[in-house]
This record gives sequence, C-alpha cells and structure tokens, in this order.
Amino acid sequence: MRKGVAWAATLALGGCVLAPGPYMGVAPREDTTTQADGQSAPAEIVQNGITFRLHALNGEMIAQLAAAAAPFAPSALPRVVPSAYRVRSGDVLRVIVWDHPELNNPGFSALTTSIVSVGATQSTGMPAATSGGNLDPNGRVVQTDGTIYYPYIGRVKVAGLTVDQIRQDIFKRLDKAVSNPQVDVSIASYRSQKIYVSGAVHTPGTISLTDVPESVSDAISGAGGYSQGADLSAATLNRGGKVYPLDLYAFFYDGDVSQNVMLEDGDVINLPERRLKKVFVLGEVNKPVSQIMPVGPFSLSEALSDAGGLNGISANASQVYVFRQGPGRTVDVFQLDTASPGMLVLGDRFELQPRDVVFVDAAHVTRFYRVVSQILPFASSLYLGTEAFK
Repeated sequence: MRKGVAWAATLALGGCVLAPGPYMGVAPREDTTTQADGQSAPAEIVQNGITFRLHALNGEMIAQLAAAAAPFAPSALPRVVPSAYRVRSGDVLRVIVWDHPELNNPGFSALTTSIVSVGATQSTGMPAATSGGNLDPNGRVVQTDGTIYYPYIGRVKVAGLTVDQIRQDIFKRLDKAVSNPQVDVSIASYRSQKIYVSGAVHTPGTISLTDVPESVSDAISGAGGYSQGADLSAATLNRGGKVYPLDLYAFFYDGDVSQNVMLEDGDVINLPERRLKKVFVLGEVNKPVSQIMPVGPFSLSEALSDAGGLNGISANASQVYVFRQGPGRTVDVFQLDTASPGMLVLGDRFELQPRDVVFVDAAHVTRFYRVVSQILPFASSLYLGTEAFK
C-alpha cells in the first residue's frame, strides 16, 4: 500500500514538473532561418495575430540599434535666417522728431503735468495722457490695416517694414513740411509676433518675438526653464501645422547645437512629461518594478540593477528578454545571455526605450522547486502521517 501511494506521488510530481510554467526557453541561435544573402534572420513566432521576432543581443546588433536611435538631425526643418525685425499690426512705434515737440509721441509732448498735493510740504508730478486715435502713452499703435497716423503726412504704411525703412519714409514725407527733420524711429512694444511654450516648463505661455533672434533654448529659458519631470529627448516643434522632433537632451548635455533651432512667429515648443516614459522589469528579479526612465540614456543593466538584480535561486541568467513594440502587429524580442559576467557590458550598452518590458525567465529547476513547495504539505501527510503536524 505504501509503495502504491509513493508511486502515485511520484507520478504527480513528474506531471507537475512537465506542466507549463513561465519558462520561455527559446534560444535565438537555435531558432534562426537563413536569408537569401546568407545572413541569419531572426526567429518569428506568431501568437494571437502578433508576430514576435527574436534577436540575439551581440555587439553587432547593439551597434545597429544605436545607429538607428541617433539624435534627430533637423535638416528637414525649414531654416530661419536671422534678419531685421519687420513691424506688424499691433506693434507700438515711438517716433521722435528732434526740436519739434509738437510732433512727438504723447509720451513726450501730449503728457501734461498736474500737481497732486500729498502733504503740507510734499507734492509729486503725475503725467496725464491726452492721447487719441492710434496714439498710446508710449507710442503709436500699428493699426489692423498696417498703418499709423502722423501729423502733416497722414497715414503711413509701416507693416512689413524695418524701423530703418519706416524712418526713411517718414523723413521723405515730413521734409516737405519741416526743413531737414531729424527723425528717430524705434519699437516701444513688441506685440504682433509670438511663440508658444507648453508642457513641462515652469511658466508655460506666450513669448513675444523682438528684434533679437529667438532660439529654442531662449524660449525655454523665457518660460522659466524646464521642470524636473521634462522629457528633453522627446521635445517637439510645431511649425505651420507640421510637427518636428527635437532632442534637447542632446543639446543641453551633449552640446548638439543643431537641435537649438531658430524660431519664427507662431512656433509652438512642447516638452512632454516623463511620467509616461516607463520601463517594466518582470520575472525572476528580486524586486519587479515599473520605473520612470531618468533623464538621458537608460541601459538594460541599469534597469536590472534597479530591480535588485536577478534572483540567484530562480533566475535563468541566459534568458533575459526585452520586449519592444515594433511596426504594426509585431514585437521585437531581444535576448541577452548574462550567464557570463562579461555580457553585462553589452547590457550596459543596450539602451532601453519607453514602454520596453524586461523579462527574466525562470530556470528549468525552478518549476520543480515550486511544485515541491506546493505539494510538500500533502506529501508530508502521506509519508509521515500525523507526525508531520506535531
């Protein structure tokens, strides 16, 4: 009777050991096909309509991936050549004719001073503007039709012109009424041209373009700088309805000035947050984690280290996988054999991408240990009877 029970228990153990478990056990070097050019092609497994392509991680594969992930070169981005500022509707001009205060802006001649009593021995001068029409206490506002009004010469078309061109035009017209007028034109307020900064910056909003050319880094600085959670490598520039990627990490940390493009009116700079930029480390590690990627490159070795490393008892060091979404319904699976400590150097060169899933497979013997731990109470009662519970 005892032998029959023992035989039944052995069969139960054997059946459980052979039962399916989390072990994948597919080695790329054993599951490759040969292409027409003699090159080995990755193994492909189709499950539920999804094609899993298996790649062995080696120096050549890592070099190919690094080349494909090179920083974006914004050569396709329309270049902005710095040039003199051109006035548009909404800007405020300051026009001064020396020795003729009656022609000057309200800020110089149309402001009267009224004395306001503050105390027995104190008074202060407070300017009172008497502007009208397109006049402003600081200058003359360019109207929607692109003109300003100026005494003696009437309406002057200024939109699309530089301040030097406006000065020359006013001088020629005014010279008929005033002998050799000394005309000076400047921009009192820039209101017509704006760029927009959104996302993970301290003060998102609009920034006015001035006569000083504005670059991407200038715009981010004007928005208070990027926040701690900004994803610098995934910044975008929206220009004319087209979105261009910008790798600002390459600019701020690697000095790649090609990413610091010049801006023009209507450009939108967006810095997304890094909170959705995660990697997942699962399987036979000491601490499975869902981790937000830090600023800059994040390697496979770093991810495994942050997860507490491989479980020394249950992990199969030769079966470390990285699952990465490919085009369409495909998933690229990269396998790294870390059984040799030297292979961890390759893991440090393999950069993870957002939403990568790192999976450490279980060792063959792990399933046996798990079965034993589950069946141990039942087996103990069979062999040892009530003695097992004393």
